[in-house]
Amino acid sequence: MSSSLQEQQQQALAEFMKTREALMEARREIQSISVTARSRDGAVEVTVGSDGTPSGLRFPNNKFKEMTGQALAASVLEAMSASRAQVTSRAMALVQAAGAGAPTTLDGGVLDRVDLDKLLDGGSLEEVLAPRPAGGDKRG
Repeated sequence: MSSSLQEQQQQALAEFMKTREALMEARREIQSISVTARSRDGAVEVTVGSDGTPSGLRFPNNKFKEMTGQALAASVLEAMSASRAQVTSRAMALVQAAGAGAPTTLDGGVLDRVDLDKLLDGGSLEEVLAPRPAGGDKRG
């Protein structure tokens, strides 16, 4: 192999490792995200974690006592939806800041086959590119 090609390989590997480290840090930060949002009517606050699971529900005033069950349910769902949207936005910003913005289109190439969790957990190239089980991505 020529010296120039080896230098290019080394540079590409160094850039990959830097991006991998940034993605690992982004993943740690994403796992610690917690967002609280309030419904527009102010009756409900919902806190969700990085996986979108609610971890808190609060009624900051007594307005809920005057609401119908249907209106209260709508406020809970609205606050939950807003919290989840904010979690997603923050997570995407962290990934983009790590220098690894998600591809906008996948054409059946190698990106379709990459298992990001195995890549970040130090999996071998064979593990990272191994076919995924039928049924799609388990992370939903």
